[in-house]
Amino acid sequence: MFSALKTLPVVSLLLTASATAAVPGEVITAHNLATGRYAMMSATNGSNFVEVACGGELTHGGSPRYILSSVVGTILLPDGYFNSELAAADEDCVQQLIISNSGTMRFSNLPHWSPDGSKIAVYADRFDSAHEMPVERGIFVAEVVRPVGSGQPTGIANLRLAIPAQGEVLISWSGDSQRIAYVASGPNGSNGQQADIFIYDLAADVSVNVTNTPDVNEDHPAYSPADERIAFIRLITVRGTYRYDIFTIPAAGGTARQVTTKGTTGAAQNLFPSFSPDGQYLSFASGASLFAFDIYRIKADGSGKAVNLTGKRTGSFRYNRWRR
Repeated sequence: MFSALKTLPVVSLLLTASATAAVPGEVITAHNLATGRYAMMSATNGSNFVEVACGGELTHGGSPRYILSSVVGTILLPDGYFNSELAAADEDCVQQLIISNSGTMRFSNLPHWSPDGSKIAVYADRFDSAHEMPVERGIFVAEVVRPVGSGQPTGIANLRLAIPAQGEVLISWSGDSQRIAYVASGPNGSNGQQADIFIYDLAADVSVNVTNTPDVNEDHPAYSPADERIAFIRLITVRGTYRYDIFTIPAAGGTARQVTTKGTTGAAQNLFPSFSPDGQYLSFASGASLFAFDIYRIKADGSGKAVNLTGKRTGSFRYNRWRR
């Protein structure tokens, strides 16, 4: 643990942007690996598709909403690479606000708003002047600073290491902003390690292994904003071939339910699940090669057909989130 970092004064940067990035109705934001840009699209059928100059995770409420990301800083850290800062851009990507003063930090490019907008969780490394390697590494949590009467984020406070981790992992907030799902190593039953889904409780400062499945690797956790379910991917073997499929499990642990199969999209990799705001649907990326992924929508119980939201567009769409 360490003391809170001071926040920088608000810095405004003008960015190239479309007239508006807002998309009517339920919206999915996805990263286009081919262009390095983000796109916002209708969750219903993929129409009203807009690529935006900035990108990241949108706040879950309020108007305007703010997109959270990290940007390269100007301070050279002991390992020879620059630090980074957290930035909040308005939904139209016209104004970007630097909300951290990370002179010793290097943040992941996948920071997350808590659903209530009061906190940020992000994988990061913290350095000091005497160490070439990070002195703290893992998932950090900070409070979001907003002026009274304004929804605009202007800074962070009380940045702290919540979950030590030696490598970057995907994380997801619970709907009540009190817990974080993440991936960590667990015993595999053969004196080795595997990837399991854990849940960290902020108030209790305790983590619990939810999946705890010997000899099975799991990743990409996604908390339902509507209830205590978690979606994740599992590496499975089918007649000698490997594939990733999506499962759901109660946050308290229990029996996992398979959502995708070989017949869902025809592809062997179903990744990055994300729940709809009401918990009834999941979006996910599906494909067979690095530059050939599309975003699909399916009922969270796996019933019905999966709808391809990006199939008519050029690109490779992977990491995806719903606007809430």
